[in-house]
Amino acid sequence: MSSTLWPKVSSAFVDRSLTAHSLMGLVISAILYIVCVSGTVAVLEDEFGWWERADTPAVTEVTPAAVQNAIDHVVATQPESEHVLLYLPRENWPRFVIGGDDGLETANANGEAVAGYDTAWNEFLIHLHYYLSIPEDLPGLPENFGLGMIIVAIFGVMMVGMSISGLLAHPRIFRDAFRLKREGQQRLVQADIHNRLSVWTLPFNIIVAGTGALIGLFVVIALVMSLASYGTPTGLTDAVFGSEGEIDRTPAPLADGPAALATLATLEPDARPFLLVIEDPGTVSQMVEVIAEIPDRLVYSEPYMFSADGELTEVEGNTDGPAGQQIFNSVYRLHFGDFGGTAMKIAYIVLGTLLCIMVATGLNIYFLKRAEKGRPQPKLASAWSALVWGTPFLMAFTLFMSVVGLGEMAMVAVFWLGSLAIPLIGFVLADAAKTGVWTRRATGAIMVLTGVVHSVMNASALSNHTMLVLNASLIITGICLLMGPFWTKEKAAPVRPQHAE
Repeated sequence: MSSTLWPKVSSAFVDRSLTAHSLMGLVISAILYIVCVSGTVAVLEDEFGWWERADTPAVTEVTPAAVQNAIDHVVATQPESEHVLLYLPRENWPRFVIGGDDGLETANANGEAVAGYDTAWNEFLIHLHYYLSIPEDLPGLPENFGLGMIIVAIFGVMMVGMSISGLLAHPRIFRDAFRLKREGQQRLVQADIHNRLSVWTLPFNIIVAGTGALIGLFVVIALVMSLASYGTPTGLTDAVFGSEGEIDRTPAPLADGPAALATLATLEPDARPFLLVIEDPGTVSQMVEVIAEIPDRLVYSEPYMFSADGELTEVEGNTDGPAGQQIFNSVYRLHFGDFGGTAMKIAYIVLGTLLCIMVATGLNIYFLKRAEKGRPQPKLASAWSALVWGTPFLMAFTLFMSVVGLGEMAMVAVFWLGSLAIPLIGFVLADAAKTGVWTRRATGAIMVLTGVVHSVMNASALSNHTMLVLNASLIITGICLLMGPFWTKEKAAPVRPQHAE
């Protein structure tokens, strides 16, 4: 008889340990699933940002006079602000948003402020996907360390690893890429869906997960290198991007923003400016920065720096600098599909949805396999089913909260409390099928309600195709979830004698 270093333990202890192990796996899968769902929705962050402010006008272009009016307004209303910010309209973002350190406003084509720019749900969504709602600045950590972003990045690394290992674990996965079981033993059906989606979405999964990991882990890498090479937490970023020197706040005539835009149009006629920033306005140290998109380039932007009178002084070099700089500045567009226009956004939403299904079926397979082996975990399986549909329900419910005027902090509380409560209800019910039915119906109902209420409250804005498409999508998708199949017939799977959970 072989000896072991481990003491003898009871079968009950082993079962409790396996349940704890499964519970930890469920929590990890839940976080990964939330990241995937929020990331898929975040592809439409610009559209939902406008959807939240349906009362604001569409602006497709602004004149130099409108730019100057906007600058004068910000300086007059926020005299202590160290920045004047003008978000200029662009092809996929037909708005004009202006402001400073104390907040933003929406302006019309003449540069006159006409409404606020509070997009609580959009802020909630982005902070959820980037940071899992964890505050960016936590006591004891360097400023803007972004612990939540690092956690999300680690899950990105895990996703890349799972994609590659899953591919290697199924040698016939490409041969069977278009063979999909639609009926029969449920575990095999789920496994087929999971494996087929793994093949069809593999390039997308690696690109999205890899770029997400790169974005988040850059913070850690920069901090370690800064402390090791420079002795300060910001040493590396200061060396790469330059540190802010001493500011001379002696009053001076306000910088000429329109002149900077005119200079850029002359020197780089293809550049499409989308942000104008005046730093330290009305002082000797003031400067103008114009950030522009460059057509046919994947880099997110090219920053141009100008003197107060509009002369070009520096170009960041994101489009023609070192290869590493160009690659790093292309990561954002790759991660969110912010290139290729509407068609690419639709493709990212479809692929992101398939990725969410792949994550969901992965744990489904695990629970079904345990049931076949006579060791079912109905409570945990039901909790997972509740979370799979509960997450989109909470996304839609927080969106409805935005329609009725509730703020970001309330959304954060509702989402995370709901993310605990809904799986707990599923755990108590211990019936994955019924739990899935009711949470799916609830998701459909809240989506329909949100689309209808927003349409009624903003009827005058429905001539705007963005509002119309988003509301129609919410209503149609919600109806499909309400009327869709709530159960599937399957052949009974042979199981061994069951043990208590």
